[in-house]
Amino acid sequence: MKKIIMWVLCLSCMHVKAHSTDDSAFHVGILLFEGAQAIDFVGPTEVFGQAGFRITTLSKEGQAITTAMGLQVTPHQAFTPSLQLDALLIPGGNINDRLLNDVQINQWIKAQSDSAQYVMSVCNGAFILANTGLLDGLQATTIEKAFSSFERHYPKVILARDKKFTDNGKILTTAGLSSGIDGALSLVAKVRGQRVARSVAAKIEYNWQPNGGYIRGKMADRILPVFDGLPDEVTLLSRTFHYGSEHSWYTGYTFEVESHKGGLLATWLTQQMTGAGWQQAGDNHALAWSRKVDNSVWLVHVNLKTINETQLSAHLSLTQQF
Repeated sequence: MKKIIMWVLCLSCMHVKAHSTDDSAFHVGILLFEGAQAIDFVGPTEVFGQAGFRITTLSKEGQAITTAMGLQVTPHQAFTPSLQLDALLIPGGNINDRLLNDVQINQWIKAQSDSAQYVMSVCNGAFILANTGLLDGLQATTIEKAFSSFERHYPKVILARDKKFTDNGKILTTAGLSSGIDGALSLVAKVRGQRVARSVAAKIEYNWQPNGGYIRGKMADRILPVFDGLPDEVTLLSRTFHYGSEHSWYTGYTFEVESHKGGLLATWLTQQMTGAGWQQAGDNHALAWSRKVDNSVWLVHVNLKTINETQLSAHLSLTQQF
């Protein structure tokens, strides 16, 4: 009998309510498109649902979409002029010229922004939002690997490289991928208060840090040069690992190059590092360089290793010296 009671209690703990269907509830519209990144809208959807918001997913014609990771999603409806939203979320994903130049999508976003209280982009969804002109003169962020492209395409937008979330009042943006969860929680805090937002974070077991946490643009690799122009005899095959913190970073690569030409890669690395202002560290044969950045000394070391007759691995470590 005790086991049965415990089993029933366990099931009650697992009961999950869907988002609100109350017409008076705060209403969030989520834009869907072919190639949208699932985490960009699924994470925020969970947050909004837990906060008691009403959620409507939409695609231009109401047709099902396939996300960047192959998940098939059927939206609630197509765009309609009569739809009234309190907030609009624009996820990122496979952003291309066809999507950016879609007049109907651009006009619909601008029309919704006229009446909505908030408009928020997630990840490189900032490109879609910026393309409407709604970000001109405002602070915005996006996924770290798109920083340079974003600045080049939207010079009127102030790129915040060191923030996970930007709040311009009505217009909000988040950094990449899981940062959408932080943005959604911040929106909940704006609408229903910090206590509700923190309660939602606790319920979904998320370590929400409104003013900090993991901010990709602040990681140590921000100070590394942009490596380009490989020698003709060298081909980059893959990046095998890529991780770190604000004080260190580790990256691995595999290159295709004949073993007797491995020196080409070492010479190229030296040219790239010294050309970017890094100084040789150790003896002349060591692939190690140092540089002072913002009163801190940083050290880069690269280890080249032969895999077979035509492949080399390169393991790069970047560490802040204390």
